[in-house]
Formats: sequence, C-alpha cells, structure tokens
Amino acid sequence: MKSIIVAVDNKLGIGAENDLLWMRDLPDDLAYFKRLTTGTSVIMGRNTFDSMGKPLPNRENIVVSHRPVGVPGVLTATSLKSAYELARYPIFVMGGGRIYADAIDDMDRLYVTEVAAEFPQATVFFPSIDKTIWHETSREHHPADERNKYAFDFVIYDKTPAL
Repeated sequence: MKSIIVAVDNKLGIGAENDLLWMRDLPDDLAYFKRLTTGTSVIMGRNTFDSMGKPLPNRENIVVSHRPVGVPGVLTATSLKSAYELARYPIFVMGGGRIYADAIDDMDRLYVTEVAAEFPQATVFFPSIDKTIWHETSREHHPADERNKYAFDFVIYDKTPAL
C-alpha cells in the first residue's frame, strides 16, 4: 500500500521557510506521524530531507533527488517510480509540495491532519483533494489544549474504487 501523510492548514498550506507552519506546536501530530511511519519506507524530496537534517530513525529513508544524499542509511532515487521500486516496506510519502503533487495519483490512502488555523506565511501547499477520487473513511477530532496550540482532525481518505 502506498500512502501520503501530511498536515495542512485551512488553505492546504503545509510549510514555509523549509519548516512546518505550526513549528512544534502540535506534538500529538508528531506522535501520530511517528506511530504511523515507524517500520515503513518514507519517501521525501531533497528539501524535506535537508530541513530534517538527519534520517528518521526506525524507517527506511528514501530521498528523491538527482544528487546523491551521501548520508549513511539514506537511499537516493532519481524519480518517484524508482523510489517506489527501492522501498522494501509499506510506503509513506511525506513531502514536500512537489513530491505530494507528483505522487497523489499513485496513492491508495491519504493520512491528512487538518489543522484548524490559517497561516498566511505558507509558501508550500498540498494539492486539492478531489472528492470524486478520494472519500473520507475516518475522522478523529482533537481540540486545542495545553499541549497542542491548535485544534486538528486526523482524517483518512481512501481512493474510490474504479468501476
């Protein structure tokens, strides 16, 4: 199974200045990301990898780039197709914006954290989710609290089966 995992604001903003819009203000989303992706193959673009500074532990890290990453434990693929072929575990595409746009049609499932806020500084966006292709199969609401600055929903979208 191939999945995307992403957190978006009300306007599908996902980042600015090579970082998350909400910085570290949603620790429950980071824990959700870790829980879902541990033991999987995570595929990302070069800018996403560079923004993290190191490979994610307990995951097979695959970076789509025309330049070798040169970091032990990180595989480099020159295309999404070759990244899929390198993956030995269930696939989670984790960004950035161009990778999401190129990968969305190949996916079976979308794990979307919908953050109930708008960040005008957003410069990177997730593509629109076509509701004729994707249907919501799960939604779990989380209000803002002492740990999480913003309310958010964990939403799962599955691809509508072809007729």
